[in-house]
Amino acid sequence: MAKSETTKVSGGCLCGRVRYEAEVFLKNGYICHCTVCQKSSGQPAELTVLIKAGTLRYLKDEPTYYISSTFGKRGFCRECGSRIVWQASDPQYEWTTNLDVGSLDNPSEARMTCHIYVDTQLPWYNICEDLPKFTEKDADAMIEFIKQD
Repeated sequence: MAKSETTKVSGGCLCGRVRYEAEVFLKNGYICHCTVCQKSSGQPAELTVLIKAGTLRYLKDEPTYYISSTFGKRGFCRECGSRIVWQASDPQYEWTTNLDVGSLDNPSEARMTCHIYVDTQLPWYNICEDLPKFTEKDADAMIEFIKQD
């Protein structure tokens, strides 16, 4: 499967209140080391997969959103707190909307292809170190890498 192919997935939160389905780029996930992802997840990095624009559909309750930066908002279950989705504030960047890999029903099927915002990576966190790495200054190259097949 090519990085640019989409896969229909389903998922949701820990308690089952929020359920979704979407088409995602399952073989083109990334590991984000930005400090906002670290704080919002309580983890050293966040593993995510991009959603094909316009395909995310909630089957049960929708997440509650927190505006975490000028760029976007994070959706989480208001009951159990599970992180579900990140959405861009600007509609022209809808293609950057992504799902938390841990919220997928089958997270083992996701494949990571790069690290982003490694300039804030915690020095002791080493996972998938053979993948390409992009800093905040590399944003244009990072976007092109994520978009390529």
